[in-house]
Amino acid sequence: MNKLAFVGRFLIVFALVIVVGRASHAPAGYAAMLRGAANVVGPVTNGWWLETREAKTGKREIWFRRGEHDLRLLLSLEALALGLLPLLSLIGATPGLGWRRLVVALAVGFAGLFALDLLVLLLYPLLVLRPNPLTDITGTFLGLLTFVGGPVILWFALTFDRLKAVWRLEPRGPVAGVVGANAKSR
Repeated sequence: MNKLAFVGRFLIVFALVIVVGRASHAPAGYAAMLRGAANVVGPVTNGWWLETREAKTGKREIWFRRGEHDLRLLLSLEALALGLLPLLSLIGATPGLGWRRLVVALAVGFAGLFALDLLVLLLYPLLVLRPNPLTDITGTFLGLLTFVGGPVILWFALTFDRLKAVWRLEPRGPVAGVVGANAKSR
């Protein structure tokens, strides 16, 4: 499979994931799972838990709470689900996985990105309460990792053996002969 075919498959899978996600309300489900996990892990790891409050506008808002202290969550938990779009699409577009490997890669990728989103959520009070250049840099890095780097890194790690053929990552020329000769002699 060439690169152009891969890009075409990616775009088709991306569109399907968007349609299925919207029809199934998957971002809301992801947000609920993330919130539930944060309420289980948060009090033990950072001392904060999440609660929902009615705002003056009648909208519901999520707040962190610890004893007498509270902090409004300015991130949308549903927006964190957006990182799944490229991840699921990249895995789905990868040729030669087979159904079993595809399902495992999707499950492991989902779990990995979920863990990363949970980490961002657990670090949120620490990064926001006492802002400084280090927390600004860390927050920016975690945001980029969640939405951009995380999906690509997980996809690459989960499908590297199949990507070698698509992206021609295998050595060629004189180096390939040396590598091949060394591999055969072992």
